[in-house]
Amino acid sequence: MELEQVSSSAWAVTDGSTAGNVGCVRLADRTVVVDTSISPATATTFRELIEKQAGTPITDVILTHYHGDHVFGAQVFADCRIIASKPMAAMYPKMMKDRWSPKAIEAWLKELAKTDPEGAERFKGFAITLPTCTFKDSMTIGEAEEILIQHTGGHTEGQSIVYFQPERVLFASDLIFHQTYVWAGDHTNDPKQWMKAFETILEMPIDIIVPGHGPLCDKEVVRKYLDYFHELETWIQSKIQENLDLEAVLKQVETSPIPPYTEGMDRPTGQMKSRIIGSISRWFEYYKER
Repeated sequence: MELEQVSSSAWAVTDGSTAGNVGCVRLADRTVVVDTSISPATATTFRELIEKQAGTPITDVILTHYHGDHVFGAQVFADCRIIASKPMAAMYPKMMKDRWSPKAIEAWLKELAKTDPEGAERFKGFAITLPTCTFKDSMTIGEAEEILIQHTGGHTEGQSIVYFQPERVLFASDLIFHQTYVWAGDHTNDPKQWMKAFETILEMPIDIIVPGHGPLCDKEVVRKYLDYFHELETWIQSKIQENLDLEAVLKQVETSPIPPYTEGMDRPTGQMKSRIIGSISRWFEYYKER
């Protein structure tokens, strides 16, 4: 795991070792963490790297959305204020009755121990850790309000971005998947809100973007994804107008707009293709209801 310096007072891990990207910002009196990685073990290593580098105490942890690759390390920061948007925090009671119930987690870890024993070790002592501070639309941190947390929705209903204003760094979380295909299949995904978030980001004075997955990027990636989303929206709406059902639409996935990969990359296979299918399935459901 490598803690990459993003700007004078911001760092991030984007090498894939934490699953979802994570980062931190150093202020004069504190360090603020953005997301906690996929497991207690990876979060522990991440925290150790921050404490060696930042030089100010870790007091706040911002959770950008509820997906496990971004929040399952939160227990390592239980001594901090754990911040999330109200819509994100509202997901926890629902999840803890279903996919995150003690029984479901026990079954998942047992299966993981069979398929990936080393991976299962990273979850030793795992427990869901709840947000302790919530906000409705936005929140700032720092005496000079250096850090802005803005709820956007889009990728998930509770999605937020984190903007370090003095150094023009945006932690975009899973609004941006750089050099990999975006996942838009969450049941709370809202493509209209997502495109609106892209438009907001393009108007902000930003030099560096820390995506939710993949290496650092800039606003040009946002422009490409916004164009792609518009094309995908038009494609899906055309299939709905043809009165096709989802099964028929998925048979035509290869004719859907080409996502903005890096130059030279071909259409995806395997996991990437499953992401396309999952994303188109959700968007078809979304637009079919409207």
